[in-house]
Amino acid sequence: MEGAPDEIRVLLVDDHAIERQGVRSLLDAQPDIRVVAEAGDGLEALPMVGQCHPDVVITETIMPRMNGLELTGQLLRRYPDLKVLVLTRNDREDCVLRLVQAGAGGYLLKTVDRTDLLSALRAVVRGGRVLQPAALEAVLDDYLQRVREPSSRHYAVELTPREREVLKLIAEGNTNQDIADLLCLSRKTVETHRSNIMDKLDLHKVTDLVKYAIREGLVGLD
Repeated sequence: MEGAPDEIRVLLVDDHAIERQGVRSLLDAQPDIRVVAEAGDGLEALPMVGQCHPDVVITETIMPRMNGLELTGQLLRRYPDLKVLVLTRNDREDCVLRLVQAGAGGYLLKTVDRTDLLSALRAVVRGGRVLQPAALEAVLDDYLQRVREPSSRHYAVELTPREREVLKLIAEGNTNQDIADLLCLSRKTVETHRSNIMDKLDLHKVTDLVKYAIREGLVGLD
């Protein structure tokens, strides 16, 4: 595990100013931590990293313009040594999996205790991984599913190019109407594709479809 710098430089990214202020007050009270900048969303945060040179970015996932997942993917491609700690209201399993795949070092819900947040921050900066139990359970469940079902019929199923396209859009969070508009199809046609995909894969929850799309590389992290 890497050693921590003498002073941990933090960039806070959250569209709720009052929540940023609360986290900043906690961090600035620590002798080894300094908040060097704040941003209201990922798009605002991107140029700040090159200007302020933080050791770690603490980000929410749910933000306008550029969310935490998009930000994490872009940051870690540009700055592979940078650490990302997610502090969020979002407990969706598919979001946890995609952020871990993108390279986030930690995933905490905003219900976390202050002491645990500080411990997680220091651990992530040292190169560790920190996941709250619910997030860890989602990652472990996905891993165990891969180990236990390496030859599952899910992976042998051949989706048509259109079905793969629809599946990708579902995994990216689009509604049936969104997909219909994007692909110039009727909503009924999209619903038929969705039903066929679920039947072929024997997956009947959106979360399971997202996990499958991630494993198959259909969902990008940009």
